[in-house]
Amino acid sequence: MTRGLPFALMLALAGSASAASPRATPVDAQADARTRAEYTWLVQTWGRQTIAGQQDLTWNDGVDMARRVFDDTGRYPALMGFDFMNTWQEGDGSHQVDEAIAWARRGGLVTFCWHWRDPSARAGTQGNFYAREPDARKNTAFTIPVRDGRLDTSSPAGRQIDADIDRVAVELGKLQAAGVTVLWRPLHEASGSNGDGWFWWGRRRADGVSNAEAYKLLYRHMFDRLVREHGLHNLIWVWNGQDAGWYPGDDVVDIAGYDVYDERDRKTYRSQIDTYRRMAAIGPATKPVAMTENSYIPDPDNMRRDGARWLWFLTWNDGRAPAGTSDKDNFWTGDYYNNAAHKTKVYRHPDVITLDELPAFLKAPQ
Repeated sequence: MTRGLPFALMLALAGSASAASPRATPVDAQADARTRAEYTWLVQTWGRQTIAGQQDLTWNDGVDMARRVFDDTGRYPALMGFDFMNTWQEGDGSHQVDEAIAWARRGGLVTFCWHWRDPSARAGTQGNFYAREPDARKNTAFTIPVRDGRLDTSSPAGRQIDADIDRVAVELGKLQAAGVTVLWRPLHEASGSNGDGWFWWGRRRADGVSNAEAYKLLYRHMFDRLVREHGLHNLIWVWNGQDAGWYPGDDVVDIAGYDVYDERDRKTYRSQIDTYRRMAAIGPATKPVAMTENSYIPDPDNMRRDGARWLWFLTWNDGRAPAGTSDKDNFWTGDYYNNAAHKTKVYRHPDVITLDELPAFLKAPQ
């Protein structure tokens, strides 16, 4: 193991990786030293241990998901997931950046997704992000603008997209200024179900343009705008498009992720080896593979037996309080998905990394 190694040694070790190993440095050639060190540690952890992760409850600041994990297992997750979904409105979810900085200062890892609300929504209104919910009130008609095979950034929709990317860049910049590396997972679950995206960034189109190609244009544009225009070099890029046909390219992806909600599992806590292998084969280059969201947590013994060495798991949040309530919307608390014995086993298993086991160099400056 490489716990506690200084930045320089960590980076030197990465240079000895074999041709079949992930690239030695992040896809952002200008990634800062902390981000390069975290990336190196992640690459060296992949295949050896799995990082325990938990998604925060973005729409209810009164629920401390990390504490719920601790109360049930006696240990905290190493990775906490946050969301920019409600960042620009009053109330719950508007302080996700502050919470992420506080978590990083405790020594924890940080990942962000973005339930990107309709970029064309009027100021002061709460836009939607779904494309095909049965309840039409939850949907938006916003569509990625494409013209002549390129993202149409000069169109009204293109300008609205850039305005929102610029807005999220400010938040990511606050994290960079605080010395926080972000496992950045934008445009998640793009392909939806069988290529029919349930978010606007994956919706089926009527203009003859492939929704997968439109998505890839947007993903690559976001990479360019955040990294090259805004100078954000604290991001490790996690692709979560769910389908090989939606892969935007090895040059803009550090880690391949998949969200696993397997209703057939029924507390067998399978390793999800088939999905793992599919993600491991994404793209020509080798990428670490993470379970970027989950309901059932794979049993570490099953993962070891099958060779499904997920870099991390990230159990989704609870939708219904109070703690201990078993409900389909409660992905951690209660025992609808993960019973008490299983949760304790996972969090105390030698193959699983919890907050207290993270190396000190990952801790953000105070």
